[in-house]
Amino acid sequence: MNGGRSVATRIDRLCAIDQDILGLLQLHRVLTTPQLITLTRRPERTVDYRLARLRERSLVDRTRPYAASGSGPFCWWLIRAGARLVEGTSPAPGKGAPNPLFLRHTAAIAGLYVALCDADPSIGLTLSEWRRDENAWEDWSGYRGTGRIRPDVYAEVLLEVDGQDGVAGAFVEVDFATTDQARLRAKVARHRQYCKDTVWWARHPCCPALLLVTTSEVRVNRFLAAVEKERPRPSPYPSENPAHYDELVAACAAVTSLEEAVVAPVWRQAVADAPITLSALLAPDVRQYRQVVARVEAAQRQYDDYRRQLVHDLHRDAPALADAIGNKESAAVIRYLFAGPLNIVNSRERWGLEYLDLIEQTASWWAQAKARTGLPAPAPVLSAWRALYRECWTAQADVLLSGNDAVRYGDPRLCRPAAPLAGGALVDDRDLQPGSPIDGRAALDEAMAEHERRRSASVARALRDLPLHRRLRTERADLEVAYDAERLLVCPTCAVPRNDEDPPGRRYHAPACRCCGGALTRLVDRTRVPATARGIARSDRRPPNAALGPPMSGLRGQGTGPRRREQGARPRTKASGRAPW
Repeated sequence: MNGGRSVATRIDRLCAIDQDILGLLQLHRVLTTPQLITLTRRPERTVDYRLARLRERSLVDRTRPYAASGSGPFCWWLIRAGARLVEGTSPAPGKGAPNPLFLRHTAAIAGLYVALCDADPSIGLTLSEWRRDENAWEDWSGYRGTGRIRPDVYAEVLLEVDGQDGVAGAFVEVDFATTDQARLRAKVARHRQYCKDTVWWARHPCCPALLLVTTSEVRVNRFLAAVEKERPRPSPYPSENPAHYDELVAACAAVTSLEEAVVAPVWRQAVADAPITLSALLAPDVRQYRQVVARVEAAQRQYDDYRRQLVHDLHRDAPALADAIGNKESAAVIRYLFAGPLNIVNSRERWGLEYLDLIEQTASWWAQAKARTGLPAPAPVLSAWRALYRECWTAQADVLLSGNDAVRYGDPRLCRPAAPLAGGALVDDRDLQPGSPIDGRAALDEAMAEHERRRSASVARALRDLPLHRRLRTERADLEVAYDAERLLVCPTCAVPRNDEDPPGRRYHAPACRCCGGALTRLVDRTRVPATARGIARSDRRPPNAALGPPMSGLRGQGTGPRRREQGARPRTKASGRAPW
């Protein structure tokens, strides 16, 4: 309980500058007094006073590392209570004071951050991103294997190059002559592989350079000589990868004066190079990145044209391709996707970009099949087309049964796409969602009412024209059956009936369906009933294909009984409460 009251008391007595100091120490782990003064933008006396109070409250601690001459500044870091206050969790228990080498290395990394933040705008560099330690580490895996890169810092800066704003990134290594040259060369090799595998393309706005800040010009020369010796020789042939990037590796001997690493001409890429500033070092890297982007965009446009051409070629040969592929499902989806009207060419191109592998394999086989008759399609190609067929069929069934107004009203126009779907074919997407829905029951009642009115009048005239002795022996029902057999037509597509009697005073025209415009046939000649949306609903939205699953009886229509196949059977009428088919 006492510990809890002590922490609460320490929190209550912290002011804004105290919170800033604790947050900076948590971010950078170790900071010197001059660095805290620069970052907080407060007077030296104020910072010294606040640090002393934080130390009295057992939130921070300090030490003064050894200096070759004079006395160095204090190095400050968070202790466990301070870390718990800032992070909200208790860190693992550690040793007392950090190792002097750790203090010097960590303070130098923070010094580079301070130098970039405090740099004058005239040098042309503005820090935009800073990640250190684990946040800067990256792992990757590619066809050449796996790799990892472990820099001390990843930094991004904004700079103006050729009148345009650009972004340059860098992995920075801070070396106090404690790392041998073999390890430095290994870091360069991993960075070179990182650039060669274009890992940076999806992670950074540009390919990061590798910058080494070390202690002396001798170490710089040895490092750069090893880099130059192990650099691969440039190929006389153009690179196949448009994102190929020539890595940038440079070094300077300014680890004890990091302000010079930012503003002074101390950087070199080779032993014989003249020193240049950091902005001059990174400017060519920005230009190279722009060239890489231009190459990648040009290659992408060329690749898109190639893919569009493949789709157009398959569209041109779609009928022959469907006949030659030797599989019913594959042929159905090929006709559906490629043999459609030309006004859907844009959507076809978008589809082709999504299934490029299948398009390329099909085009490759088709080019050989045209030269060599009877060449069967590869099994992977057939399997992919069949899987795509099932996907397209299910998608069309979902649209047809998606609860739209046409389904709810029983629109007879849905029988047009339902019949091919029930047979396992694919239909035009525009037929799946008609415009204004038609009430199927109202259309049926209206058609039957008109037929019964004309039948009643025709039967009455026929009875009136008969002699009395024949009229007495003639059944009205027999005349109605004969009239229905002669005059009652039905649409084979949408199943809407129509009377075929020529209206008085009008010239006879071949009757057509009022819903879909299709040709009509006599009801007594019909042997099947058109499939409806309800039949597809009973199929659980699966295509009726034995190779893709058991055939579903609901997809084949509603079936016909013996009575409907009899030419002379009396159709059921509205008087019996059921439709005549």
